[in-house]
Amino acid sequence: MKKLILDIGKIQTKFKAKELLTYPEFKAFIEDYFSYAKLERPNSTFFLNVSVDKFIQFLIDLVNNDEEVSKQVKEYSLLKRNDILNLIDSIFDYWRKIERYLVFVNTHRLRYQHREFVEKLREFSDSIADAYRDIYELVSCKEQTVYRELPSGSNAGVLLTQSKVSLPDSLKFLDDIPLMEMVETRPPFIIKTRQNKRVGFYFEQDKKVTSSDFDSKNAYGVLINICNKKALVYFDLDYMGFIVALGNLFKVETYTEDKKDQIDFVVLFGTTNTGDKCYYYKENGKYIGVLPKQANIDYFGYAKKMILTLFNLIMIEEKLLPIHGAGIQIRRDNKVKNFVILGDSGAGKSETIEAIKNLYKDQYQIETIFDDMGTFHLDNDGVNMTGTEIGAFVRLDDLDQGYSLRSADRAVFLNIDEVNSRVVIPIEDEMMAFCKHHVDCFLLADNFTDNKDGIVFYKDANQAIPDFLLGKRMAMSTTSETGIVTTFFANPFGPVQKEEEVRKFLPNYFERLFKDNIPVGKIYTRLSLDRKDGPKIGASKLIELFEKMD
Repeated sequence: MKKLILDIGKIQTKFKAKELLTYPEFKAFIEDYFSYAKLERPNSTFFLNVSVDKFIQFLIDLVNNDEEVSKQVKEYSLLKRNDILNLIDSIFDYWRKIERYLVFVNTHRLRYQHREFVEKLREFSDSIADAYRDIYELVSCKEQTVYRELPSGSNAGVLLTQSKVSLPDSLKFLDDIPLMEMVETRPPFIIKTRQNKRVGFYFEQDKKVTSSDFDSKNAYGVLINICNKKALVYFDLDYMGFIVALGNLFKVETYTEDKKDQIDFVVLFGTTNTGDKCYYYKENGKYIGVLPKQANIDYFGYAKKMILTLFNLIMIEEKLLPIHGAGIQIRRDNKVKNFVILGDSGAGKSETIEAIKNLYKDQYQIETIFDDMGTFHLDNDGVNMTGTEIGAFVRLDDLDQGYSLRSADRAVFLNIDEVNSRVVIPIEDEMMAFCKHHVDCFLLADNFTDNKDGIVFYKDANQAIPDFLLGKRMAMSTTSETGIVTTFFANPFGPVQKEEEVRKFLPNYFERLFKDNIPVGKIYTRLSLDRKDGPKIGASKLIELFEKMD
């Protein structure tokens, strides 16, 4: 059992030990545990002699203080009671290893306010801990001497709303899918997926999704806002953890029927109409992203990049320039400068920002504008930028020691025991991400050249544009690529799909940067040469550049 989703709207009883043990979901969990235990705990004498139904009834009788069962337990030998206690501990440990979600769908008839729902989550957590302690102490025939407040309730609670959205006729089968209204996570929140990296990119196909291709009865949706572009993202419940992670990465809003939010694009994660390829299509002026329900797509990065691809396609249609990179604001006293580092996956963008923060956080105020994807705007006052996300989806492998512990209280962790383990963590507020910031420096990340200069600059647009368009880097373990690779404008999430359109207006941005004497250069992150200390040289040179700026 990978996850357990408990819809409290279908439960008529209060969260008490005696009621919890009667839930069908609890029986399914015990059955799954017994299958696991046949391989992992074959020597348990108690386990070998008890069926699932009898074991559950034994627990129910215990918490109901059944006189006959209580007397029977007291007459057990110390060895047998110890065997049962070990089994109870093993079940409790197994329970805490699976993903546990508590959900409730608000309707016009019955609703929870946000704080009421949070209290319900707390009640559920307490009831699980109480059930474990009651059973443990009834079997041991004494009170425990050491109590530990373990995360035993839900990993996350998701409050949803039964809203009537307004989508094109071809997508009407999505209209009644509940949409997330709020989410609460209970750390540590850890997701285990069948893949630990994303493979390939997304391209347009003439293959529309129908009601038979997506199980709308087994799905939830999320409304996200990216710089006032609205997207509905629907997930099959097999990917429940991604719904929670999305709340850490993008600005999530509550869909209100009275506002009739204009939906700019739609993403479906978990369709059955295709093989193992992700794609998108356009209908009635809206992009629809399609991600199949396949084991090789079971990775949060697929959802994130599909969302950003479709958003960037809309930006390109508006003659805005998508930037696959990182934007930071550095402030000291009254001096404020904004830097952008362009680079594809593994180029060292996030690592350089982290190095700057670690080396200079006591001397400068350093804020992230965007960590992965932004947009350039050509305005009267020059080139400005906005971000797309309020969070970051970053590798734990390349961050400084202790980062995961410091961020554990708000992070969603993915595959923490594997290479390319990731964390989804909020890093900025929407005002910082979505307001326009003047671009004061534009740098291309180079992760493979052993250059100790840190940063070099281009003389003009004609010299800079070819390198930026080539987007060369050494592939790291973040994708399936190997060796030195190139990507058009370092951005396979929009510009690659609309290369011809981007080539037409991209020179305007570079020409304006050089006209305004904005530094345009290359920063040597050296990430493929030295994952730990490589980015520090470029980080130091960037701070030196900041000091030289007027």
